[in-house]
Amino acid sequence: MDFLKTAIINKINAYQKISLFFHEVPDFDALGACYALKRYIRDIAPEKEVAIVGLDVLDEAFAKDFFLFDKQHVPNDFISESLGIILDTANEQRIWTARHKYCKELIRIDHHPQVESIAQIEWIDQNYPATCEMIGELLYFWDPKYILAPTASFLYAGIVTDTNRFLYLNTRSSTFQLVSKLLTTNFDRQRINDAIYLKTLKEAKFDSYVMHQVKFMKDLKFAYAILPKNSFEKYHIELRMSMVHVLNNIKGLEIWMTVYYDDTIKSWRGSLRSRNLPINQIAEKYNGGGHKLAAGFTLKNLSQAKKMRQDIIIYLKHIFERNQK
Repeated sequence: MDFLKTAIINKINAYQKISLFFHEVPDFDALGACYALKRYIRDIAPEKEVAIVGLDVLDEAFAKDFFLFDKQHVPNDFISESLGIILDTANEQRIWTARHKYCKELIRIDHHPQVESIAQIEWIDQNYPATCEMIGELLYFWDPKYILAPTASFLYAGIVTDTNRFLYLNTRSSTFQLVSKLLTTNFDRQRINDAIYLKTLKEAKFDSYVMHQVKFMKDLKFAYAILPKNSFEKYHIELRMSMVHVLNNIKGLEIWMTVYYDDTIKSWRGSLRSRNLPINQIAEKYNGGGHKLAAGFTLKNLSQAKKMRQDIIIYLKHIFERNQK
């Protein structure tokens, strides 16, 4: 992959202006990759102008007391003169603001399965557990002495969340090796852990509420929850998200799904998770996609949630019948 890293570095060096893009409903990996790359470029090449596009129209709740949002609008004039770098985004439809199309050229760095080609240079490798690991590898290849504590903290935040604190089996020895190097910068790990894992009392109560909405189909090892439209408002929760994590680590479940109404886009969205069975192909049928065991989707209407649920039931029945033969 050294030829790809070299091509990416050469392309960044060729531009004075750089625009960074992330996916809608961004997580720590998407934002961490953007913030780390911006900070690193600022340190290694202070003369360059680097902008993360779309923070001005992103809900402040996504900052999670860790990312400092620059609410200044990035004009199209800037983007049209820039190199665009799309980070942690599986398909073009999910790029926040969709203003990447104004860039002179595009690079994409992502760890999701490749479903389409978006950029002139694409480094796509689903073997990495996090895009932040890819960015970290790129920066150590570029010049490690410019990886300072702020950059390291952003990379660590993305890696620790997308590996679920290194619990997911796609966490590799190289992941630990990279994190070990990042830790030598002495960034504040406690601040990151607090931003990720601490929750308010109302958020803890909301978790309990979500669990009460869950329907279990024990014979199929499947569980799902469809949250009513006013769920988040009822508990005064600002950040709209699928809440699928509430169902993680329940013994006896093979696949679990949650659906919620996102009033920012006026559509039903959701997440799908699996212990061992591939489920991204199901999400792709419903305007979504992602990893083999973790995917998201957007529905045209609530009736599609019932159809998706039925698709999962048929899929599980087929798997179980096949295993019994």
